[in-house]
Amino acid sequence: MPKQHFIFLLKGEVVTPQSLGDPDAGAIIRAVLLQGFYLSRIHIMAVDGREALRKFQRMTEFYAEETKAEVILSS
Repeated sequence: MPKQHFIFLLKGEVVTPQSLGDPDAGAIIRAVLLQGFYLSRIHIMAVDGREALRKFQRMTEFYAEETKAEVILSS
């Protein structure tokens, strides 16, 4: 199975992986941002969302302060 490019949307303790290869990625990302989520600066290549989330969690264990949202969009 080929790897996909994942970004992560954050809100409080909620971390949502989103594949950029998903045909509806743009609409999903827009909707989630309008709900107050932030974009993480971490991007991960993974086979699926579960693997992407596991990799994200391993990375953020040691770099918690560096994984804060980089961009905040407001309406």
